[in-house]
Amino acid sequence: MFLTKENGMRIVEEIKETIGRDVNIMDRTGTILASTDPKRIGQLHTIAKEILEQQLPVLEVAAGEEGPGAQQGVNLPIYVDGNCEGVIGITGPPDAVRDFGAIVKKMTEILLTTMRQQEQSLLVEQARSLFLEEWLFAQDLDWSAFAERGALLDIDIREPKRIAILEYEPRGTAQPPELHSGRLLQMAQRYVQGEQTLCAVVNRRLLLVFGPEQKALEVLKRFQQAAESFYEVTLSGGLSSLSRGAEDIRRCYNEAKIAARAAAKNHTILEYSGISLDFVLQNLEPKVKADVCRAIFEAVPEDEREELLECLVLYFRCEGNVERAAQSIHVHKNTFRYRMGKLAQYTGYDLRRPRDAAMLYIAMQFLDAERNSFPGGNNPQK
Repeated sequence: MFLTKENGMRIVEEIKETIGRDVNIMDRTGTILASTDPKRIGQLHTIAKEILEQQLPVLEVAAGEEGPGAQQGVNLPIYVDGNCEGVIGITGPPDAVRDFGAIVKKMTEILLTTMRQQEQSLLVEQARSLFLEEWLFAQDLDWSAFAERGALLDIDIREPKRIAILEYEPRGTAQPPELHSGRLLQMAQRYVQGEQTLCAVVNRRLLLVFGPEQKALEVLKRFQQAAESFYEVTLSGGLSSLSRGAEDIRRCYNEAKIAARAAAKNHTILEYSGISLDFVLQNLEPKVKADVCRAIFEAVPEDEREELLECLVLYFRCEGNVERAAQSIHVHKNTFRYRMGKLAQYTGYDLRRPRDAAMLYIAMQFLDAERNSFPGGNNPQK
């Protein structure tokens, strides 16, 4: 039965505030389930029992007609979707409370209907959240059976998807992380309502799964702005590329994690496709940057370091065009190649080998930030 003591108490307290009379709710057996008079909870209400057994539309108790568990008042059955959920009773002389009867009955039925819809919606969202967790992390899924389960929850796993991961940092007064997660999840569900977006909280992160036609980045940025305005949090997050099938969703999840990690530094929302190598490198730990610079360039003599590293920077700035790089510093291209050869001799990394060139490019990104990584600290500016 949907009608519970908790729901009943919420209803009787709200109605009493409205009409100023004691109110009782009886369950399908006629037992008082909730009451503004605590002493009556648990008693058998004989009038309610009679209404239920005889399917009466209303039954009043006047002065002198009181009996075991029944006082003066008006009692009416309450229905939700055509099913009788119980009886509502208003305590007082019938002449004084009769006019409240139809209003209280309707009010109770509306409140019960709303509560049931909320409960059903919550159960569906919990099921969808569990489904998403299984989709992302479960091993050895039967994809055919899993697709059928998804269809029951209005989730088409074969349709291309984009994963978004949103992370938050509390501002101001600290509150439990679970409180922020719950509030942000509810807001996200309302905010993207009608977008057919799957929302869940996984490992204290907010996950959203978008379909291929949705303008996910726009939705995320609007939600970020709204959430930061309403709650004391700073949001950042990452958005993946489109999946290429049901099993590809896990690649998208990893992309979203990488993008979210990069976005956290500047409290923004980033697409994975929009993350450059330079941006990712600059978000590494300072110690890692210093260690890389020291490991690759420390062997370059101090009196030659500035000249050789300047050539390295120009080489990449000119997209590997040696002639253009040489012209920019007014030297012959053979002189430029000679200097690059000396850099290869000192570092062990040769620009003519793709893997070595990649490593030199990575180390070059850290030069400005690590000016004091070497004795003398005379690193060129890019």
